[in-house]
Order: sequence, then C-alpha cells, then structure tokens
Amino acid sequence: MTNYKDIAKLANVSIATISHVINNTRNVEPLTRQKVIKAMKALKYKPNLYARGLAIGKTHTIGLIISDITNPFYPELVKGIEKAALENGYNVFLCNIDYDFKVGLKSIEALISRKIDGIILASSQVDDVIIEEIIDNEINLVMVDWGGSNIKADSIVFDYWNGIKEAVDYLFQMKHRKIFFISGPKQHKTSIIRINDFKNAVLKNKDIYFEIIEGNHKLEGGYNVAKTILNRKIIPTAIICSNDLTAIGAMQSFIESGLSIPSDISIIGLDNIKLTEIIKPHITTIELERYKIGAKLVEILLKRISDKNLPMQRAIFSTRLIKRESVAVCKDDNK
Repeated sequence: MTNYKDIAKLANVSIATISHVINNTRNVEPLTRQKVIKAMKALKYKPNLYARGLAIGKTHTIGLIISDITNPFYPELVKGIEKAALENGYNVFLCNIDYDFKVGLKSIEALISRKIDGIILASSQVDDVIIEEIIDNEINLVMVDWGGSNIKADSIVFDYWNGIKEAVDYLFQMKHRKIFFISGPKQHKTSIIRINDFKNAVLKNKDIYFEIIEGNHKLEGGYNVAKTILNRKIIPTAIICSNDLTAIGAMQSFIESGLSIPSDISIIGLDNIKLTEIIKPHITTIELERYKIGAKLVEILLKRISDKNLPMQRAIFSTRLIKRESVAVCKDDNK
C-alpha cells in the first residue's frame, strides 16, 4: 500500500511536504506541489479523506437525522440537503430513526463518534437533553421545525399559521361549519403548534363546530381515525389533517365506507407531497417548500461550521394553501 514515504521518495521531497500538500496545511511552491501530485498519480495514491479531515479538524461530513424514510415528506428535503452539501464539498450521512427515541439516541452517538462536522436534526423524536448533549460535544447543529426557542442552536421554523388559516377560511367560504382536525402525536411540540394554529383559525369564525382528534402522522393512523370519526354523534363535513399521509389514509377509509370525496366530506392535507397530485381526487393541501428548506439548512450549517461565533441563525418558512379536487361546497343542510 502506497504511503507518504513512497510519494516523498518518488517526488524527491520530504515527508512533511507530502503532508502539507495532501492536507493543505501550509503553502507549498507550485512546482513542488506539481511534483507531489504527479508522484501521487503515478503511484495511484488516494488520500484517506477521513484521516485528512481529522488532521485539519474537518471531515466534510454532515449527519442528517430524519424520523421515517418511508414518509414521502422527506425525499424532497433530503434531495435539497444532499445537492447543497455536495456543491460545497460535503457528504451526507443519513440516519433514519423510524419515530423511535432510543434509535435517535444511538444515531446521535454514532454521528458524534464519526467526528462529523455538523448535524441537521429533522426529527421530533429527540428531547432537550439529547440536543444539549450534541451541543455539549461542540457539534454544530441546525434543527428543523423543533417548535421551541429554549435551545441555543440554529434552526429553521415552519410558520403553519398562514397555511392553516387559509385552509379554514377556504372551508368556511365553501359553506363548511363542522370541521375536524386530525393532529400528529400530541406529545410532539410541532403537533401542539399545528393544533393551536387550527384552534385560533376556527375560533375566528364563531359559527364553526370543531373537534381535534389525535393521529400518528402515518397512513394507518389517518385510516383508523377516520373509522372512529364515522362512529361519532357529529360527523364533520370537512377535515384538515396535520400531514398528507394522514389525509390519504383518512380518504381511503371514508371511500371504503361508501362516502364520496369531496361530495360527502372534504379533506385537506399538509406538506404537498407528490402523491397528493397523483391520487384521485387530487388532494388540497398546505405546502411546505421542502427542497428549498433543505438547501437553506445546509447554508445555515456551513456558516456555523465556518464561524462558531456567529449570532444564532433562525430562518422562517411560511406555508400556503394549494387548492385541488378534495374540497367542494358543503351540501349539508344542517351544517
């Protein structure tokens, strides 16, 4: 196996010079640098990027923690992160924790042991203690939609209010007065934010009857909640779901029960995943621009990697309603 000594002998320079050229730790005369590079090519030497990273204090690797790789919310986000990272000479180490707190803890420990340069945390399945552990280990961190301001870390925040308010107002304009909301797990901070935004939006219209039912952000969660809704005394004319997977699951459940979407019940999702444009009827949804969010996450993290003394960075991404086929004028005479 080729080593520094072999390259130094062929290029007729010192081993220290080889190290400076490979690790870019000191200026080397152009002609000497060319001799070293020519020798490396002749010997087919490929530097160990991980070892090189340790030598200069950077591994050019970003850790990305997500909740569920099967959730269509994540591909666009991951694509945006990977493209921006590669354009800046960084690789992305992806950790899928499948909504499991313990797996999340192990993933973070693995990333720290790999000496990664920073972590993008796009999962709510961690708590303040784990985040503090990342910060205590002096790992650069940017959090996605954490839902709190008590942690001293860079973040991107989703402003759900605009999109949820647009959704409620749209349903009100379409004559709906019985509107339910299927939330995510209520222990998650972002679920609480979405619930509160929904409450505030419907309370602006005193004529609306509403209920909030807990889901789990998965297809089966939406499917099962829809079944329970049909057994309630009051059946909604419209439902807003906390994500698109929930909306798709609920819609399937209603259709199997003999209801028509949107003639019998209108449905609105949240995320604007690709499936909402494919499934019939096309689903009205609240959009999050995940690809742009991914690129912004990398931008924020790389700034932090370059300068740890920067003021805390916090970017806000708004939401907006995308109108499609899953909402119709309410025909309920007792609305």
